[in-house]
Amino acid sequence: MMLTRFVKKCSLLLVLSLVFVSSFFVGCSAEVQNSNSVYELYPTTNMYNFLKLNTSDGRITQVQYGINNDGARFECSLNSLPLVDASQAQNGRFKLYPTQNMYTFLLLDTINGRTWQVQWSIDEDRRGIVGEIK
Repeated sequence: MMLTRFVKKCSLLLVLSLVFVSSFFVGCSAEVQNSNSVYELYPTTNMYNFLKLNTSDGRITQVQYGINNDGARFECSLNSLPLVDASQAQNGRFKLYPTQNMYTFLLLDTINGRTWQVQWSIDEDRRGIVGEIK
């Protein structure tokens, strides 16, 4: 009787441990981005908006999705010109980093260290690359 209770407790502990460990790895894998991908999506704190980065040349678009309204879905350019020549473009070169300001991200060229302040917005006049940080 005592042995059965012990086995049940150990089994329960084992199952709970496996669930905890597997949920940890699932959460981690969702955050890992493939450095060989041409495009990566970065979430904003606004649930309907993401930033789509071309990791090879630094171009960024704002992607908005909608639940019920087709008109709410759009993709618009934040910077339509590549930040490097085609001969220097390589997948994984550029990365975006959020700041504590929900509308502002930092764009990093991981090869030469150049950094830009990027602003996204619902308002067309307030989105784009604000400037290079020197």
